[in-house]
Amino acid sequence: MRLPTKQLINKIENLSNGLTPEQLASFLDIIDAMTALVEEAGELKGDSDNKNASLSTELSVLH
Repeated sequence: MRLPTKQLINKIENLSNGLTPEQLASFLDIIDAMTALVEEAGELKGDSDNKNASLSTELSVLH
């Protein structure tokens, strides 16, 4: 499920309002870890796209 940014921020704020400081720290650690995963996935996709483009170029040169 993908939410618009503003709606996602509102949901995170509403959820975090009811947390204890310890729970909030854990929640923020989870958000940080998820952000790192998304960034890593984007980098891997970029690498994959670059490899696919290079392979397509090589194949078209061969034909």
